Order: sequence, then C-alpha cells, then structure tokens
Amino acid sequence: MIAAAVLAGYAAVVGWAAPAALGRARWAHRAPRAALTLWRALMLTFVVSAALAAYHLTRSGQHLHGLLGVIDVWLGGDDAPSVERGAEGPGLLLPVGIAAAWPLGWFSAALLRSRRHRRRHLALLDLAGRPEPRLGAVVLEHDTPAAYCLPGRRPRTVLTSGALDTLTPEQLHAVLEHERAHLRGRHHLSLALAEGFARAFPGLPLARTARSQTADLLEMVADDHALRSCTPKALAAAMCEVAAGGVPQTALAAGGPTVLLRLKRLLLPRTGLRPVARTAVLLLALAAPLLPYFVTCGPTLG
Repeated sequence: MIAAAVLAGYAAVVGWAAPAALGRARWAHRAPRAALTLWRALMLTFVVSAALAAYHLTRSGQHLHGLLGVIDVWLGGDDAPSVERGAEGPGLLLPVGIAAAWPLGWFSAALLRSRRHRRRHLALLDLAGRPEPRLGAVVLEHDTPAAYCLPGRRPRTVLTSGALDTLTPEQLHAVLEHERAHLRGRHHLSLALAEGFARAFPGLPLARTARSQTADLLEMVADDHALRSCTPKALAAAMCEVAAGGVPQTALAAGGPTVLLRLKRLLLPRTGLRPVARTAVLLLALAAPLLPYFVTCGPTLG
C-alpha cells in the first residue's frame, strides 16, 4: 500500500508539476531535440508509474483479502485463503496491462486516423497535382504561397504555384529542406504519440502541454536542419511568405501558428546548450522512466 501511495504521488508530480516547469524552461527552444526527448520521457514515466501503482494496489488488496482469510480459518472457517496463494497470478497483472495498453491504444488510433486523412489527400494530389522531379515535390495550382509535406509510406512534399512564383531560389531551398527534415525524421510519429497520450488522459496538464510543445519543438527541429544549408534570413523570409497558406489536416508545414515564435528564435543571436547541460537533460530523460521502479524497490515498500 505504501508503494502504491508513493507511485501515485510521483505520477501526480509528473502529471501536474513537471509540465509547468518544463513548459517555461527557456533552454528548450535552444535545444529542441533534447526537450522533445524529455517530454517523451515524462509521458513514459507517467504511464510506468501508473502501471506500477495499479500493480502494488492490486497486490496490497489481494494480500489484505488473504489475511482476512487466514483470520477466518483461525476463527473456525472452512477454507484456506486461496486468493493469497494466487496473489502473483494473472489477476494481479491485469490492471498493469490495462494501464499500459490504454495509451498505446489511443496512439494506434491517432496513427490510423491521420493515415486515413493522408490517403484522402494523396488521392486528390494524384488528380490535381503536377509532379516536379527537379524539386522532388508536387505542385498545386494556387495563388497563395504554401508549402507542406505528407508523411507516411508515400511521402510527398507539396508546393503551390504561388510559392514557386514568390520565393527566391534560396528561400525555396530553405522551405524544401524544412519539409524534408519532417519526412526524414518521421515527425508524424511523435505528433501521433503526443496526440494519443492527450486523448488517453484528457485534462491532464502533462498531456495537454506535451501535445502543444511537441508540435512547436518539431518545427524548430526542422528549422535547425534547414539552417545547415541556408541562412536564417532566407528561412525567416520564406516562413513569412508561406505563413498564410492553408494546409490539410495531419500535414506538416513550414508556416503555421508558431511562425512568430520561430522567427524570433531565428533572428535573435543563437546560443545552444552547453555539452554538460545537454548531457544532464539526456540523463534525466533516461532515468525518469526507471525511477518509479527503483523508488518502490526498497525493503520497506510493498
């Protein structure tokens, strides 16, 4: 029972206090990859602590039932406490399996839903799009500048004719590199993971904040990749040009609601995390999912 209480308290800290602290952390925008890793670790450790809490709570309940059976026998009852003998059986693991399978099921549902949306849009692209092998993209005839990508088994980078007419060669290169970073990094899986976690635990601050932060940080990761072969000025200008372009659901776009935040990040002096700080964040992300297990391994907990 003590272990269950400790794990529940740990889950409460991770679910309510940690997202507020990490969401305000200024270093996250300087090291978006490290921040994403830490957000994933927090989601994982919340699930692990919930599953272990369910295990210990069920175990304590079965032990209590077994103790009551022993007392009953001692007082003259007929049967031995059969529940105690089966305390480590499948019934004990059922709550653990449910706690682990619940977010996994929502993650799978998010993947299937986004896949359906992408298939429908790909069918439209096959009809209305014009392949542009030189750019490795599909061009749609539309005056509004827009650029986005559709991940999956048939990935597509999509540009409008307005983007081709408006963007300079350097800006066009920056936009294409941004979208290719999304595709190569399989960023749609990270988005589906955060979306599934948010649907599995609606109202949980960790779930709500992790979903919004994941979307923002993935755009910054793609920006950093594009900056390897273009200037911040070119990428910032391209983002402004395509910011107003609409994109379909489940698509990843160079524009979007985070443009102002990303522009500030691009145009101000850039300083990354020091190696010691980056290593500390990664070690914390590695330790977080393991902490619930070690916390309850002490001889006084059970």
